[in-house]
Amino acid sequence: MTEPSKVIHIRNVGHEISENDLLQLVQPFGPVNKLVMLRAKNQALLQMHDLPSAVNVLQYYSNVQPSVRGRNVYIQFSSHQELTTADQNSQGRRGDQDSQPNRILLVTIHHMLYPITVEVLHQVFSPHGFVEKIVTFQKSAGFQALIQYQSRQSALQARTALQGRNIYDGCCQLDIQFSNLNELQVNYNNERSRDFTNPSLPTEQRGRSSQSGYGDAGGLYALQPGARVAFAQMGNAAAIAAAFGGGLPPGISGTNDRKLMRTSFLICFQYMATS
Repeated sequence: MTEPSKVIHIRNVGHEISENDLLQLVQPFGPVNKLVMLRAKNQALLQMHDLPSAVNVLQYYSNVQPSVRGRNVYIQFSSHQELTTADQNSQGRRGDQDSQPNRILLVTIHHMLYPITVEVLHQVFSPHGFVEKIVTFQKSAGFQALIQYQSRQSALQARTALQGRNIYDGCCQLDIQFSNLNELQVNYNNERSRDFTNPSLPTEQRGRSSQSGYGDAGGLYALQPGARVAFAQMGNAAAIAAAFGGGLPPGISGTNDRKLMRTSFLICFQYMATS
């Protein structure tokens, strides 16, 4: 048996599990001082405020299988007695592919059931500071975006406020890391990339990737040429139907406008912006 410690080691932490999910798992037993996500290893290290709190966590979950978002996770004492700054930098940040805070965020979107474009991301991230550039692309980890703020403080504020949050109810979860890039290069202004400091950039030529250096999201939820309609004059159900090529997505009904409002306001925004 590992000696009891304030630091708890959690295994089988999938990419769909956020920091907030793990905090909710243990906070009923006491305050959490530090949390390090080891994304590359599907693990996490979590330091409780004191040893009795950590012991209570282990005692409780020795009789109850902890589960987060339908996935069983496994909890044990860590060999660390304290999480130091070196631990967070060398283990957490490297495993999370997350460098020191800077003004560019790398955003991965999990459970992406609805279209996510530049306009949607701008609507989500701009309340936290001036967004200079956005690039979206498809990688093995899923749909991703690079978001460049004017200042590092804005990027830090956005990550703190939005990490683990859903863009829409129950889906499109944000997994936010700091990028190690210094500057984004945007060649085209369209639904997949945008330089908000240079509105005169051209749109891409058909069949060419807008940002081949970052990845290619070409063809993913792409707008058809004739799909630019005045969504402001349409009902919520009609707006979502048009966004999905004339048919509502699974689980969405056109008869409950109150429910659709929570799901449709960002979709309506992105197409109004391109009209």
